[in-house]
Amino acid sequence: PYEASTVAANLAATGELRDPFGVASGPTAHVSPVYPFLLALLIRVFRQPDLVIYAAVLFNACLLGLAVALLPNLSDAVFHDARPGVAGGILLALSGRLMPQWEVALSALLLLAAASAVLFRTASAGGLFTGFSLLTNPVSLPALAVLAWSRGARYAVAVFAFAIALCAPWLIRNWMVLGAPYFIRDNFGLELHISNNDQAGPDLASNQALWTLHPNQSREQAAVVTSMGEVPYNRARLAEAVEWIRAHPARFLRLSTARVFYYWFPPLQEGWTAYPVWLMTALAAIGTWIARRQRTVLLIAAAAVAYSLPFVVIQTVGRYRFPSLWMSALLAGYAAHTLYLRGRSILTGRDL
Repeated sequence: PYEASTVAANLAATGELRDPFGVASGPTAHVSPVYPFLLALLIRVFRQPDLVIYAAVLFNACLLGLAVALLPNLSDAVFHDARPGVAGGILLALSGRLMPQWEVALSALLLLAAASAVLFRTASAGGLFTGFSLLTNPVSLPALAVLAWSRGARYAVAVFAFAIALCAPWLIRNWMVLGAPYFIRDNFGLELHISNNDQAGPDLASNQALWTLHPNQSREQAAVVTSMGEVPYNRARLAEAVEWIRAHPARFLRLSTARVFYYWFPPLQEGWTAYPVWLMTALAAIGTWIARRQRTVLLIAAAAVAYSLPFVVIQTVGRYRFPSLWMSALLAGYAAHTLYLRGRSILTGRDL
């Protein structure tokens, strides 16, 4: 039982986005709305659990494939050469897991499409893709803000005006149903609390608090959500997290430092996908340095850093990182391609 797939099942059965933890906690903004709607559609169409799983896996494979396929096109726009994008696409494919219970592949595809539109297209196109990206994954906001602002304040305002107009129905729904106009999701208080407490570890694999304090793992906490309501519960967890951080500044600093490291160099407990991420991070740093005189390259690197900022204070894990991993993949592909050309030049004795 994962929150997004649970909400999708409830949506397919009742027509409401509700009860993310498997108990009657009521309407929810714990998850972003787009992917549960798509997953609910698959549930309604295919009905049988096995068929739904096969369809969801195939759907996510297509989403991941589209993201990989778009990288050469973006590479051609940035480097005037599609080959770094081909190399980056291979790295991205090697680092991807099919996780149909979460919106990981969809978030990656929409962030890539939004970034490309913001960098190279009109404000209306940038705003449209930005809106869909935010509705699927609000953590994409800092990265897209960096890219939009690079084209001037007027362009950025226009992009986010379009994006907010697209998101407005969901924000109004949250206000009417939950009593507060949450920006897409309302779970920041819970996530901050899970990530900063006496039991906390810097990454999901080592975070014991996940299993004792998160309502999706703890039936006791799920009952508290039911009794309090989702909004008061998240506010209470936010207050507890802030109080703990104030009382334990040194411990918070150590956790945050470890989270920064693990975001870029994930622990090997995450499994085999940790290895290509390590390689991409190292190559992306090299690629950024080689192309440091290209403004768009520096913007993409800055957007990748901006995307990571929420995970300085919140536990990190592969599915949180993956939507922005195409940025590292593109820069890593450029490094790999450039180093290959330089190596071939040395071996053949020819100038590049």
